[in-house]
Amino acid sequence: MSNSPNTTGAKFLIIGLVAIILCYSCIFTVNERELAVVLQFGKVVKSVEDPGLYFKIPLMQEVRRLPRTRQFWKNSPNDILVDLPTKDGKKIEISIWAIWRINDAEQFVKVMRTVDNAEQQVRQRVRAGIRDVITSYNLSEVVRSTDRELTYSFGLEDLPEDDENAELPSADLSQVGEQATIRIGREKIMEEIRRRIETQIAAGDGEDNATDRGIELVDVGISNIGFVESVRRAAFERLRAFMEAIAARYRNEGEQRKQEIINEANAEAEKIRGEGEEQSKRIRGEVEAEIIESYASAIKATGDFYNFQRTLEVYEKALGSETRMILTTDSDLLRMLKQVEVQAAPKDE
Repeated sequence: MSNSPNTTGAKFLIIGLVAIILCYSCIFTVNERELAVVLQFGKVVKSVEDPGLYFKIPLMQEVRRLPRTRQFWKNSPNDILVDLPTKDGKKIEISIWAIWRINDAEQFVKVMRTVDNAEQQVRQRVRAGIRDVITSYNLSEVVRSTDRELTYSFGLEDLPEDDENAELPSADLSQVGEQATIRIGREKIMEEIRRRIETQIAAGDGEDNATDRGIELVDVGISNIGFVESVRRAAFERLRAFMEAIAARYRNEGEQRKQEIINEANAEAEKIRGEGEEQSKRIRGEVEAEIIESYASAIKATGDFYNFQRTLEVYEKALGSETRMILTTDSDLLRMLKQVEVQAAPKDE
């Protein structure tokens, strides 16, 4: 029985599809952001580092793709190093980060298997390295690179150095603005941390049976250094009490100075007022003396005329046509009449 044309066409179509699938499964591409490792039954056959088109045996080999780019790890809130004591007994908490990359894809797949496993190794080594180094130095060495003079002063430059009445907490005063001698510094400490972690990541902890993991550390850093919560609260309360003591002292000094200024102003005002009243009385006395002298001069100059005029007014009112008075010749009222000389009338010629 011969095959029909339709059956023959279907067979060729199936064969073509199978060939396409086999060809597709035989090739794979690697871009510039990837590394590739070819595994055959779970064992590494070869690694591919250059981008391009490559072949593999279908069904027997698989391709494990890995990132060529640098990987950034930053600690989560749960990974923050808390209650980390420094050499001088300060407890701090540190947030850290690290940058790493795969430098040997074949060794990476043999040892680390996955990127998550490698990141866990980086996390553990970075945390351990930072913990080991930080605890060997004082806090000032960890946070400062030089021993340059600090620019902040909390307003202490205005305080007198020798004041027995100063009510300031001596313990806080000695800590604020304290200068420390920096021998190592933060930058050198970070270099030491980086070298330690690079060694641990690249070849374990230095044991004889250490195995290369196929990864390397690019950089590591500290994003934040802070006191633990209890120390922060205590330091804040201590600093607040210290600043309140300074504020109270300034307030008291201000009130005292205010009272001194008020007293000085009142004394000056009383002095000016007294001098003004004295000068006023002296001027008033001089003016009154001048007035009295003027009155006396006026009375002296016009006294006879004034007496004469007043006498005439009295005569006018007292000696009317119907007035009768009996007066002696010695009366003061008639003294002017006695002085008048009667002038005889002229005779007719």
